[in-house]
Amino acid sequence: MEPPVIELVYGRANYRVGRNMLVLKDPTHKLQHSDVEAKPELFRPMTQETLNVGPSASTFWLKMRVVSRTPAEWFLHVKAPFLQRVDLFVETAHSYDNWVNYITNVGSALPFRERPVLSNQTVLPLNLVWRDTTTIYMRVRSNSIIRVPLEISSLQYIYENSQKTDIAHGFYYGLIAALIIYNLFVFISIRERTYLYYVFYIFFVALNIGYSKGLFLQFIVPDFPQANHSNYTGSLAFVFALLFTNSFLNTKHYCPRLRKLGWLIVVSCVAVVGFSLSGHLLLGFQLSWLTVGFFLIYSNVVGFTVLKQGFKPARYYLMGFTALLAGIVIFMMKDMAIFPENWFTEGAYQIGSGLEAIILSFALANKLNTFKREKELTQAEALAQATLFSQQLIGSQESERKRVAAELHDSLGQSLGMVKNKVLIIKRDTEKPELREKQIRDLEEMVTEAIQEVRNISYNLRPLHLELLGITQSLRSLLEDVIETGLIDVETDIQNFDHILSKSNEMNVFRIVQECFNNILKHAQATAARIQISKTDAMITIRIEDNGVGIGPASTGKGGFGMIGIRERLNILNGQIEIFQNKPSGTIIHIQIPF
Repeated sequence: MEPPVIELVYGRANYRVGRNMLVLKDPTHKLQHSDVEAKPELFRPMTQETLNVGPSASTFWLKMRVVSRTPAEWFLHVKAPFLQRVDLFVETAHSYDNWVNYITNVGSALPFRERPVLSNQTVLPLNLVWRDTTTIYMRVRSNSIIRVPLEISSLQYIYENSQKTDIAHGFYYGLIAALIIYNLFVFISIRERTYLYYVFYIFFVALNIGYSKGLFLQFIVPDFPQANHSNYTGSLAFVFALLFTNSFLNTKHYCPRLRKLGWLIVVSCVAVVGFSLSGHLLLGFQLSWLTVGFFLIYSNVVGFTVLKQGFKPARYYLMGFTALLAGIVIFMMKDMAIFPENWFTEGAYQIGSGLEAIILSFALANKLNTFKREKELTQAEALAQATLFSQQLIGSQESERKRVAAELHDSLGQSLGMVKNKVLIIKRDTEKPELREKQIRDLEEMVTEAIQEVRNISYNLRPLHLELLGITQSLRSLLEDVIETGLIDVETDIQNFDHILSKSNEMNVFRIVQECFNNILKHAQATAARIQISKTDAMITIRIEDNGVGIGPASTGKGGFGMIGIRERLNILNGQIEIFQNKPSGTIIHIQIPF
């Protein structure tokens, strides 16, 4: 069986080969040119306009016959620059008894400089002899897709029709470059890693598209074709897509369980690279298709989950990745001969990537504006809280001054007044020794009581044993004073944590515990309480429980001045507080302070 002869005539510069050729599948890779030439019966007619069998490890031979009715120079244009190896055997005759073979070897696995025409497209000279019928054999092999769209054209036609494609490439890569530069500046300005992940993600997607268009080999790795495969750029793109997803959607907060599933994508990408480096590029390519499907499911589930929880920028994320994945699916369906080959299906991946880059860049800007509004609102609330705290602090200071003044006047003042009276009585009774001795003893007792009152007032202002005995013993003394009131029983379990915190921070811890028990005595109506203080390698944990009336949901927020003071001191200590309902009644206060 022989294929029909393709006649190249005047006035026409392009011919689609289509079904005008025969095909032979060689899964063993052992057939040579002499073998297929000697056994024409092995070839079968083409059943497709373009040979397209999807991912395949087999070698395919194509056979066609061409006659040139014009002395013009003709070229075979293979519109699939990602093919691993393309070997062309042109068998022509200069005379009836002289046969000449022209052999050309190109492909994505060979250095770019070895191409007969230095173009990102696979363009092969046919070296046809005018009016002689030429038999052409072509051997193709791929480590990804076997898709061989063929045209016989003049070089002028190829050049003129590549201009639109070059303009499209220029527009796309110009857009990507602009977005990368802009978002890099934003990253440098605000140090938000989401922008850096976005930059790397669209960069590797652009390189992956460059591979499918032959641009990656031409401009990035012209002398290192071993790196020229979508498995590498695609895997890196998916890794940064996952990092971007987790960072942009804050999956650690909104969906921590789903976040863990996302790391399977990283495992899959590592496996793709591992297979590729070990020489199993086709197996890695097939696994990368599964990765596309898994990421499609993961991104949509995570996006919708976060959107349902009120994070509005997630809708832009869903729009962007939907555009990209739709483009990838259309492009893959074209590679699998499910969709027809045209400008849209050929450029679907590029179109989807460009739309996604624009939408995600807008999403990042929207997120930045959202955070800016939230920050302004938080600052306004903080300012209002600081103003309220200042007002309450001033009021508390005045109240404390009033209390100290009342204690000095009512207690110490009266004691000193009585001391003065005793001194006057002693002066009066100097001639009565028996009365004088008694008055001196009374005076001594009054002075002792006055000294104790001064100590009590000083202790309330600043506990002295905090400096003398340490924070642990000071808290135990405080709790003993609470027990001595007779209002509540207190069970204590306090580990020694002296010399861990600075003196000022020890004072803050003391005041926090003191305020907690003041609240229990004043508001809880409790009969029993328990305090446990423990330390680990880097954390002090304080747990206070009571059996009182409990604390309502509205009170667990900012609370009154006492609770505000506790939170302010914890902010200084970088600590955290949690308030729970105790069972069957009462309140649990859980405080953690790092050191």
